[in-house]
Amino acid sequence: MRKTYQIHCEYDGVKVSLTGSPRVKGYCHCEDCRDLLNVPFHSVTAWNKEQIKIVEGEALLSEHQHPEPEMKRIFCSNCGETLYNTNAMDWRVVSQLLLRKCNDGVLPDELHSDSHFFYARRIIDINDTLPKHD
Repeated sequence: MRKTYQIHCEYDGVKVSLTGSPRVKGYCHCEDCRDLLNVPFHSVTAWNKEQIKIVEGEALLSEHQHPEPEMKRIFCSNCGETLYNTNAMDWRVVSQLLLRKCNDGVLPDELHSDSHFFYARRIIDINDTLPKHD
């Protein structure tokens, strides 16, 4: 049986289900994530678009298309919460912070980061034991 996770915006106006296992679960250090989300790195799960379903509040969704890379930030127009962003591979990238927030402050064990990627592009050194991929 495939596991299903639920995420929602700050005020529950938009609800999204994620089904199965993410393609990636890790820390992204690429410039594109930094530019799109204004963060030094992004702790993420990345899903195929077929794995994500808008359950409620689709009319409240807005998107911001990044001017250069093929990335979008999908957010609630009511509260501003980013539900996910897309990348050049058209994956749906969901923040581990949002997953944690929507699960009573606990990130499910199977969604914890298992590596760093684009680590050569980092702006902050991370001292942990996870593999670091360029």
